[in-house]
Amino acid sequence: MTEPSRGLRIHFVDGSALSISFPQQRDNEIAAELLGEAILKQRMITIEADGCLHFVPFDNIKYFSVFPAPENPGKTVIRGARIEG
Repeated sequence: MTEPSRGLRIHFVDGSALSISFPQQRDNEIAAELLGEAILKQRMITIEADGCLHFVPFDNIKYFSVFPAPENPGKTVIRGARIEG
């Protein structure tokens, strides 16, 4: 059975973008939420890919998209939205 696709697309302030695919990182949604809080506190995303560590500071990021969306993303998330334009 094939593992569901997971990914991250980082949109940078200069207009460029970086797409990353990866396997499931956490079995537990609470652990994933705590990891998300740690990433926001560090103000940096660290990615291990192709034998290298890549550090992406938030200062260079306009926004990022993560898929698939978690079942319980938190109380402050707008659900069922559609992005236009």
